[in-house]
Amino acid sequence: MIRRVLYVVSRASAPQLWVLFAILIAGSASAQTTTPSESGASTDVSGRWAPLGPAPVDQAGAGRRGYVLAGEGSDITAAGSNQFSIHGVAANDFYREQNGGFLVTQRYETHSLALDYRRGFKLRGFPRFEIGGQVQVHESDGGVLNGFILGIESFWTKLTGYQESTNELRGPGAPPLGTSITRNGSVLYRQDGGGSGIGDVYAVAKFALIDAAPSSRTPRVSLRIGMNRTGSSSFTEGNFIGAGLSFDRKLSEGLAFHADVRATRSLDQMSVWNLPLRPWTYGFSAGPEFALGKNSSINLQIDGSSTPYWPTGTLAFDKGYGDITFGLGHRFGSVTTQLYVRENMNLPFTVRWNTDPDLSVGLKIRVR
Repeated sequence: MIRRVLYVVSRASAPQLWVLFAILIAGSASAQTTTPSESGASTDVSGRWAPLGPAPVDQAGAGRRGYVLAGEGSDITAAGSNQFSIHGVAANDFYREQNGGFLVTQRYETHSLALDYRRGFKLRGFPRFEIGGQVQVHESDGGVLNGFILGIESFWTKLTGYQESTNELRGPGAPPLGTSITRNGSVLYRQDGGGSGIGDVYAVAKFALIDAAPSSRTPRVSLRIGMNRTGSSSFTEGNFIGAGLSFDRKLSEGLAFHADVRATRSLDQMSVWNLPLRPWTYGFSAGPEFALGKNSSINLQIDGSSTPYWPTGTLAFDKGYGDITFGLGHRFGSVTTQLYVRENMNLPFTVRWNTDPDLSVGLKIRVR
């Protein structure tokens, strides 16, 4: 895609992000004035705009580097109720780098379908919580997104005259289909880019720390603990456990803010790519949501994560990484849909291709 540098956020370490997030929550919690019902704050009959929540980026897997807990909103299924969701993603991976004895190439498109179930609970003297799980199904091939991306890059090159906007490797000199990682001529990992299989299994428990109706201006905060277990090696995000803290606040009748910070502990010492892993990774998400009427909204979101790999001397594995996402959502009664487009980047916020998906398009449908 178009490579450019966005000087919108300064460099920040993971501990600094956690401290900043804690201060934000503490300040917002002091303004709390309403108390949700025992049955669940998700139910709202006030007639006011209720934000749909952050874009569900990376929740279905779809070719990510892995070993990082995906972001979520603070919303929790009402006590005694169920939530089902289906999440489809098409993710294009495209990369080539030769550096420090490494040769890394990627070219394939992953099509993912994730099925998720959540059940809400409320026990006396205990905050509301939900328990759930997800299973993924994946298929990969050459796909169609590379042609779409090349068209956008060519258009932008003609419009601006900036020749580097077009990645010439998408043409006749494209890398072979699949993923190949070699070091000093020895193959570390190779996959042909085609095939299908059952993906990872994910289990989660999420607790409401500060509870309120989505349409109120009271901040909502939740804590979640998740565990991921590997499925098919071609599509896995690895074995890990993690914890995340989500913050959502409606600022006005047309604007809401969402944020999430998370820490993940790898349960593997070597990745499926046969690269040594760091024990911990840290991630964050942040962005506004703008109302488009009572039941529709758009999201602008930035996500980031530290790399799960020990230094290799390559951009492919050493850089922190993230994405910029544009989302469009609509609520149809008990059904919520969120459509989004995700563009990858290296931190601190340089949009460029890397071993994370070059472009992802996703649709998540939740039914309550």
